[in-house]
Amino acid sequence: MKKIIYLFGYIIGFILIAYISYTYVKTGVEHTNDLFLQKGYFILTAAVFVTVSVSLIYLRLTKFCIVKIYPIVITVFGLAYMYVFPAMSAPDEIAHFISAYKISNIMIGEKATVADGHVIIRAEDIWLEDTDGEYIFDANKSVKEGVLIPKGESHGKIISSKLEEASYKVFYGEGNIRSRNIAVNFNGATYEKAQSLHPPVNTIPSVYFFAALGISIARILGLGSVYLVIFGRLANLAVFVLLTSFAIKFLPKFKEFIFLICLFPTTVELAASYSYDSIIIASLIFFVSYVFFLAYEKNSFDIKDLIVVTLFSGLILPCKMVYFPILLILFAIPMQKFSVRGKVNTKIKKENTIFFLASAVTVLLSFIIAMYLVNRATLAGYSTSNTDSLEWAGEQSYTIGYLLHNKAKALKIFYNTMLVQIEYYHDTMMGTYLGHADTVIGIPYIGFLVLNIGLIFSVFGESKRGLLLLKDKILVIVSVGFVIFFIFLSMLIAWTPLSSQFIEGVSGRYFIPVILPVLLVLHNNKIAVKDDMKRNIIFLFIFVNGLSLLKIFGTICIRL
Repeated sequence: MKKIIYLFGYIIGFILIAYISYTYVKTGVEHTNDLFLQKGYFILTAAVFVTVSVSLIYLRLTKFCIVKIYPIVITVFGLAYMYVFPAMSAPDEIAHFISAYKISNIMIGEKATVADGHVIIRAEDIWLEDTDGEYIFDANKSVKEGVLIPKGESHGKIISSKLEEASYKVFYGEGNIRSRNIAVNFNGATYEKAQSLHPPVNTIPSVYFFAALGISIARILGLGSVYLVIFGRLANLAVFVLLTSFAIKFLPKFKEFIFLICLFPTTVELAASYSYDSIIIASLIFFVSYVFFLAYEKNSFDIKDLIVVTLFSGLILPCKMVYFPILLILFAIPMQKFSVRGKVNTKIKKENTIFFLASAVTVLLSFIIAMYLVNRATLAGYSTSNTDSLEWAGEQSYTIGYLLHNKAKALKIFYNTMLVQIEYYHDTMMGTYLGHADTVIGIPYIGFLVLNIGLIFSVFGESKRGLLLLKDKILVIVSVGFVIFFIFLSMLIAWTPLSSQFIEGVSGRYFIPVILPVLLVLHNNKIAVKDDMKRNIIFLFIFVNGLSLLKIFGTICIRL
């Protein structure tokens, strides 16, 4: 009876808050007459309501494993976030989109770039980065390249660069109409291809493979810009759900941690976008789970496991070198488990030592070779002793050489960063600022509190023993500590002017990939929290996510 009362209480609360959010949507529609927003809100509300209700029944009234409901919940929320946050609304999404487009060109056998390295796209897609038609095109270069080329000084408004009612109107209301013209007439010539003004990201192509595959399918089917964007995002979301679902399966204990991390609004927003952070977060969560599966459950570390770890090291880590220290947790796997034939003894033998060393060299080489091929220019820039200029700031930036010669200033700027920016990192990690770190678009403060309180209680439990041994906890602390240090160091060198009092360019989303090992270290039984409470915490995360989405949609609708 008590559970039924809870069920009706949540339903009534949901309906009340959903109605309040609807009044915002209604106000926006009254000013713009964009009736499709009401229809979109009703569909969004229905999807969220069904997901929340099913989750409540599943988590409160049954004892089934959370693994079964996880992919359904994340997929539905991913699709909902994809709708609420339209094309190019995620951090740096235009750069990631263009990077995936470049890979797509290669996939379907078309010319990828013009002479200066800018990416060639379909002329019908150029409006995504020039919503108001402000580009001025260069006649001579266009004729020379056979591609419509904007002048370098041109500036166009990227769609959804600011989340407002016009974002929905342009993308959902006008998107299909805008992309009907597959060719653009300019200066007496007709162009079916155009050049993007946004340079691609210089990183390992593997992190864009699936998004590029989605774009390629849309292009082969002859779909317009709206569906092209959606197909690429869907591919990224599918990979995210797949990797994190396997991560939940492999993690020996405390699987709810993965569920909670993936329900951070920031995480879901990234998962449903073109951002390579989607692949990075999912891959690191999978890697951590897989390593502890090898360390605590599987009897041996064999060739198959070496292939999995090597692929992660060579295809994912070079994208963001700062996460390289996470490989240190591989030392949690006992040496006697390393066996080519899969046969394990309690004592360490010569075969174990040889395979262990061979595995270490293989994993390290895969990272070094891939990193050198992709990031050698960046590494050379970091290691120089001369200060470089930051174009956006018009000032000189830090280098390793400068930091070594000014140790006191280096310590001071790290200290100031912790003092001044820690709140911002927390907010951007949990979802208070979404979109392009928009201070208006995000979960409400009460939702932020609920998520944080739930996360704190999740580290307590009835189990007398956590997953990690003391030596492995130390290993995790060291590896995560190095990751955090390298995150700050990289942005200090790449993005911080000498005049700044703290490290600039760091966002809370950079720390999401290492939250899982941190939670595993923090887990204890100092406060007895029943396992049923963990299911309640997961539901609260789902509930807050759903209501926050409705609130965000309503807020965007009244930003005229």
